Order: sequence, then structure tokens, then C-alpha cells
Amino acid sequence: MPLRSRPDTPRLAIIGCGAVVEHHLLPALRRQGWTPEVLVDRSPARLSLLAGRTGRRRSAVITAPDWREVADHFDAAVVATPHTTHGPLGLALLEAGKHVFMEKPLATTSAQATAMIAAAEEQKRVLTVGLLRRYLTVARWTRALIASGVLGTIRRVEAREGFVFNWATSSDALLRRDLSGGGVLMDTGAHTLDLLGYWLGDITPIAYADDGEGGVEADCILDFALAGGGRGRLELSRTRDLSNTARIEGTEGFVEVALYRNEVLAGSEAALAFVHEGVSPATMKPQLFPALFDAEMRDFLHSVRGPERPSLPAIAGLRSVRWIETCYGMRQPLDRPWDAVPGAPAGTIGAGTRVAVTGASGFIGGRLVERLVRAGADVTCLIREIGSSTRLARLPVRLMRTDLADAGQVSAGLKGAEIVFHCAYDPRSRKQNLEGARNIIRACAEHGVRRLVHVSTFSVYEPFPDGPLTEETRDGDPSWIYVRDKLAMEAEVLSAARERGLPATVVQPTIVYGPFCKPWTNAPAEMLITGEVVLPERGEGVCSAVFIDDLVDGMLLAATRQEAIGERFILSGPDHVTWATFYGEFARALGVRPPAFWPLDRVGRANHGLMRDIKLVARNPKRIMQIIVRWPPARQVLQAGLDASPKPLRALVDRYYFGSGGRVFGQVFVPDPQKTALYLTKGAAEIGKAQRLLGYAPRHGFAAGMQATRPYLEWAFADLRRAAQRAAGPSEPPPAPVAPGIADAR
Repeated sequence: MPLRSRPDTPRLAIIGCGAVVEHHLLPALRRQGWTPEVLVDRSPARLSLLAGRTGRRRSAVITAPDWREVADHFDAAVVATPHTTHGPLGLALLEAGKHVFMEKPLATTSAQATAMIAAAEEQKRVLTVGLLRRYLTVARWTRALIASGVLGTIRRVEAREGFVFNWATSSDALLRRDLSGGGVLMDTGAHTLDLLGYWLGDITPIAYADDGEGGVEADCILDFALAGGGRGRLELSRTRDLSNTARIEGTEGFVEVALYRNEVLAGSEAALAFVHEGVSPATMKPQLFPALFDAEMRDFLHSVRGPERPSLPAIAGLRSVRWIETCYGMRQPLDRPWDAVPGAPAGTIGAGTRVAVTGASGFIGGRLVERLVRAGADVTCLIREIGSSTRLARLPVRLMRTDLADAGQVSAGLKGAEIVFHCAYDPRSRKQNLEGARNIIRACAEHGVRRLVHVSTFSVYEPFPDGPLTEETRDGDPSWIYVRDKLAMEAEVLSAARERGLPATVVQPTIVYGPFCKPWTNAPAEMLITGEVVLPERGEGVCSAVFIDDLVDGMLLAATRQEAIGERFILSGPDHVTWATFYGEFARALGVRPPAFWPLDRVGRANHGLMRDIKLVARNPKRIMQIIVRWPPARQVLQAGLDASPKPLRALVDRYYFGSGGRVFGQVFVPDPQKTALYLTKGAAEIGKAQRLLGYAPRHGFAAGMQATRPYLEWAFADLRRAAQRAAGPSEPPPAPVAPGIADAR
């Protein structure tokens, strides 16, 4: 029930109606009974959506694009706008006499943050910042443990936080430097640095490196010094799942704690026995994100009413802003040994060429864009979801959110392009794929592009016949949805080229592997680390693999060679290996056990009937729910139902479905019938046509490709290997490896 019946309850405005408000802050405010009278956002659609979710009659909610238009209608504001607006907007609100809760970071410069703090003091108004991890029990427990001296003098700190970024963002603000002020350091780092400072006191940045190349960084490493003489390292990522822990080592003991959940993973005997506020590691109860957002909104309300001071005064946010500012001031490029870019094939795309890439946030499109940017091309990336574009946002490219089924959007995205690469594929919708291909073909014809390169797959020949696979091999089984859709898209492109004169070509990659490849690098690595990979018989089927940079070479050639028009080309590596070798070399690079070999009849029995599907869901039901809630409509329905539930039921659902789980170890990965057929194939892809007509000359045999991929595997999966070791036995796993100096950092 709203709290306006109390005379001391301030009138509330929410300024900025993006995803964090929709999914977290507004539900938390409603749970406190403090619902906003005013909503401010430049988007009428966002205002309309959120106005219907405040808990008030829609007509009772005042909306505006600018807070100054409605300044007389609120006393306090929750601000969740793009980062670079925090300082100027917060200062203006405070000078107007408003109380302010500012989502992190407090500001993007220390000068702005200092000015806001001074204004809050002068106006006698509350200014607090959304550093919600301070409300975690484990945060207070760790601070008390260090202060108690149980660990002795702190000598070494290793904090690692990262996940593959997939937020359902409502705007591109987080991925634009002009709006975000920075990347993963400014965003996630505001939380992590605040915790480190809360625990350890002042830290001094010594060296900092990130992977930004004109955009916002997705990965970074900070080396820092402690006031007491110790050293530390912080590693943050939007491209990898890291341990999300901090390991703190002192002269008398150590502890390893989770960064955003109440969990002590390991520690010396005295550390594990430490009790603070009646809580020990063994008795620490979970606090999930809804409870943390509730805590910060409740704290803001109580401090505005007075006389209490906020638990997180603005000065708490100033320190991390200063450290982030210092880091960006000393930035060095992050060394990534797998990322050495080979020279482009002679005669391919040059500097200044205007290129558009659909599906650019995918693995193939992403690497293509990196190569194009480094060749000096002017690149526009047409993407479906902003949240999946963190690797692209590192680069000086244009990101255009585009529905390929919308002809107008496609035409706008391709306007001015000289060359178009169509890499997009939507596994959810045949209509989306076919309409998208047709719209791209029409737009290319409309704008007179010099070349359209459509990226298909050699899977259009599956199930593969024995012997050589060439562009003349019969079509695959149309009952397989992927094969049917890819063949249909190829037919649209080749018809436009051969019958209507469109300068278009089709490339058919084989098994593409290399850094960041989800299906044939990340997935094999995760399966090998977390369980047992099964291959049928002895794994002696033929694997036609191609290293990602060889594929990009072929795509660049197809974009520029006249002989490519109206043709399709299989692009594979210079050699073939068995599937046993493919998985075996991944296992060797990761230091884990190789795949197991099962007789074909045993594989068939394991795949039989409904029981396989039941077992998959039963193994990890909470993972299914975590996937479902990424779909915004499903999340909205579930959120509404949870908010209306009794507190005990809501707590039970939160704990079971949205707890810290998600990674299951010890699984046996049995190939389904389609994968089994692939692993048994004796068909070998031939690249003779691409060699003759394009001058295609792949530079990486499988051994060389794996040598280039190995540093990436070590960098991307070290934490998962350590987690698997922890899950496998009672002995304490080794400390996270200390990365080399910044200049050599992986």
C-alpha cells in the first residue's frame, strides 16, 4: 500500500526509465509501498510502460521528458540515467533542493562527484549511491574479519569478476563511451572497487590495461598497491564467466569470498571459525538481488525522512570514481596473444571502404568486424540485441539495432555501404531468416552495393555422403530445419545474382573454431571441463575444421574477386582430422581428460525416448528458469506474480530458482542423433573451387589453429577449471593463477 498517508513520506520521482528501473528498482519501491508520483524519460514508450507498473492509476502518474518541467511535483528522485549524466543531473537536482539516490557510479569524474557532495551538504539534502553489495552479509563479515587481525597483515589480493554480458538493456547507453563514460571498469568496476575499498581501505592503482580500441572496454586488468605494503590484482570481464570471487591472503591466513552473494568458498581454519554479528561462514544465509534492492530503497526512504543518515552516503561512491579516473588516465592496451591479426589477403578490402555487417555480434561477424576495422574500413554493424554487442562496442564502429524483417530498417542500415556481409541467422524463426535475406537483397540492389557476401554453412549437405564434399554435392535433408532454412536463404541470394544481376556470392564455412567461438570452441571446452564428452565408436569420423582467421580471409576474397559473383564456395582448413583428434587436442590444451568412446548402440540407447529430455531438465531445473526469465515478457509476468505472492513463498521461489547455482559438474555429454551422424561422417570438405577462383590459401592447419587458440582457452577457462577441481574433491583448490605483469597479461 502506498505510504503517502504518512505526512513525512516524500513525493518521489524516477528519472530514467530503463531496464534497471523496470526489473529492479521499481519493484523494490513497490515492495516498500513507496511508489513514484513522477516518471521522467525521453522515451514516451518507456514512460507509458512504467506508468502502468507503478501501482498507481496510470492517470495519477505525472510523466515528462525533462525533470525541470515537473520539479514542483516531487521532493526526492531515484536517478538511473546514462552514467555521463549522473554528475550534471545530480548537481542540478541537489541545487533545486531535491534528495537524490544516484545509481552507480556516483559520477564519471571526481570533480563532478565532489561538486555533488558539496551541494548536498550546502542544501542539507540526502545524496546516496546505489552500491547495493554493501548490504550483503558477506561484505560486512569480510570487513570485520580483516579488521580483526585474524588474517594478519594483508599481502595479496586477487579479485576476479566477469560474466558473458547478456542484459536485456532498453538502450545502447552502456555501450557508448559518450553516455557510459567507460566500459566494464566504470560499470561492474564501480561495485567491485567499492567492495575492495570497503574491506582494505585505500588502494593505489599501479598499472591498468584494457581491450578498448576506440570504444568501451569489455575486459580489463588493474594492479594495485595496499596501504600496508601488499599487492593486488582486479580482473573484470564482459566476455567470460570468471570466478566472481575475491581471495585475500595475509601473513596469518586467507579467505576466499564471493563478490555478490553470501558465500565463503575457502579459508584458513581461524577465518572459517570467525563470527560477526552472530554469523559465521557456515550459518550465512543467502541474500538475493531483490532483497538487496529492497535494502537500498528502504535506506533511502528512511534517510530522507530523517533523522537517520544513509548507510551509503555519497562519499562512499567518490573513492571508486577517483580510482576509475586514475585507471583510465594510465591505460595501456591489454595484450591478447591469440589476437595477432594476420595481414589481409592481397587485393581485398582497403582503408576507407564502407562496409555493413549483419549478425555482427556473433562469433564470425565479430571477428570479421575486428579485421575490417584494423584494415581501416568504415564499418556499420546491424545487430538484433544491444546486450550481445560488448565485443563490438570496444571498436570504432556504428551499432544499429535492426530488425532484418523490417525492410525500412534494413534499407537505412545498408545505405551508403559498398560491401555487405550477411552473417545473421535466427534459429527461432524461418520467416525472420527468409524475410531478412529478401530485404537485404532488395536493399543491396536499391543502394547499388559492389558486393553482397552471404554466409551460409557446409551443413547444407548434411547428412554428409562419404568421400569428397564439394559445391556440387547433393543438397542435405530438408527435414532438418537448419539445413532447410540455410538452403532457402542461399537460393534467394544465388537467384538474385544469376537472374537479376546482383553482385552477390555465398560462402559455406565448415567447422569454425578459434577464440570466442561458442559452438566449436567454448562449448567443447566447457563440456570437457565440467563432465565427460562421449564420441561414437572411436571418434574416427572426419572433421573438416577451419580456423576463424582463415575463414575471414576467404570472406574478404569473396567480397572483392569478380569470379565470386553468382557462385558458392566451401571454406575449410588445409587439412582434415578425426573428431577424436579435435576433442583430444582441446582436452590436451585444457589439461583435462580426453573424450570417452562408446559403441554406437550404447549412444543410441542413451538418446532413446522422453527420458533423455526429462533427465536434462531434472539435472538443473533452476538453469531452465534462468534462461526463461531472460525473455522480457516472461520476466514481467513472473515478476508481477512474485511481487503479489506472500513473503515466505516469494523467498522460497527466489532461493530455489534464482540462487547462485547454474553450473553442474559431472555430466555425461552424449551426442544427439544429428551430432552422432556428424561424428561418424566420412565426408571431407574440399576447397579446390575457392583456391582456383578466389586465390583462397588457408594458413592454419589444425595444429597451427590450436596453437593460436590455446592462449585463449587458458585465459577464458582458468576459473572454470578451478571450479571443477573444487567440485571434484574435498582438498582445497590451488589459488587462482597470478597473471603476469600488465604488459604480458592474458
